[in-house]
Amino acid sequence: MTLNSLVQLSPTKLNLLQECPRCFWLDVVKKIRRPQGPMSSIPIKMDSIIKKYFDKYRERNELPPIIKENVSGRLPKNMPKTLYHRENSSINLMGRPDEYLEVDGKFIVPFDHKTKSKPPENVHPAYQLQLDIYSYLLKKNGYNTTNLGYLAFYYPCDCDLHDGLDIHCKVLKVPTDFTHVQRLIKKAEDILNGKIPEKGTGCPFCEWLDKLK
Repeated sequence: MTLNSLVQLSPTKLNLLQECPRCFWLDVVKKIRRPQGPMSSIPIKMDSIIKKYFDKYRERNELPPIIKENVSGRLPKNMPKTLYHRENSSINLMGRPDEYLEVDGKFIVPFDHKTKSKPPENVHPAYQLQLDIYSYLLKKNGYNTTNLGYLAFYYPCDCDLHDGLDIHCKVLKVPTDFTHVQRLIKKAEDILNGKIPEKGTGCPFCEWLDKLK
């Protein structure tokens, strides 16, 4: 296959590439998506509540109390909801950070929200990739940024529910890597311009597809 139309890549698409090049090729080229089960609506509602909470403090030029003990800086105004960059004639990269933070009075960095059952000890590769892409897009769009992003994990603690759900937050400062994004974009272009890859090692979706055949 040779790319003859513009392909839009996102953190979700590039994470799929990391997981399984074959599933990525089928998704983009043949429009054959991985099967999905029911999705919980609670994280969607939590995301909406968190964003409204941040917007309230942005108007006050303050950091929200839930994170102010963990980070310094301010919430910038008038930032785009979605960042785009045309990589070449066939690849367009896009990303939509949950939030931005201005640090050291000059750098704009991505700040993403995650809802979890408990605070994590490590950064999941998919979350790392998201921040890498957002940092890369900020740089490509001319913002003064640096190799840095933040992940805020919101999780419930034991409480008396009739008094309200007790939500805590853990913020992780995460170094980002622009070259990781560049390597993945090049890999994506090579795969999309070639034949269907071999099935991914240990990929349950490839196994499922082979059984259907």
